[in-house]
Amino acid sequence: MVGILIAAHGGFAEGLLSAVELIAGEQNQVKTIGLYHGDGIDELEQKIRTAVKELEDGDGVLGFVDILGGSPSNMVMKCMADTKNLKAIAGVSMGMVVQAVMMRDQCGLDELADLCEEAGNQPVVLLHKQYEEMLDDIEMDEI
Repeated sequence: MVGILIAAHGGFAEGLLSAVELIAGEQNQVKTIGLYHGDGIDELEQKIRTAVKELEDGDGVLGFVDILGGSPSNMVMKCMADTKNLKAIAGVSMGMVVQAVMMRDQCGLDELADLCEEAGNQPVVLLHKQYEEMLDDIEMDEI
């Protein structure tokens, strides 16, 4: 099974996993790492390296980070230099992680990364406009 690593600023990674588990149930082979005020970059890199080693069982590890260019993303990329079976996606969303945990038994690392990227490329929806359109449709049906 593909291991999943979520590394982000503050408690975002832990909160994201908690929300995903409400939908998909408790997950094995998933680790979260948060970067907090006062944490050193070397410490973050070591935490990521340790997590990747623990998660890798031969099927690879898919990493998610919050912001491209942030410290978690930079340290994951640094780990890629000497870790073959590590892929990662920046700009993580809940939809991506749900996709990852639901599909990681059915596909390999590369395909899983592609599926999660696709899930992340779904457009944002302005709910207030969606609501207005729904009201307009209801009013048109009544005429």
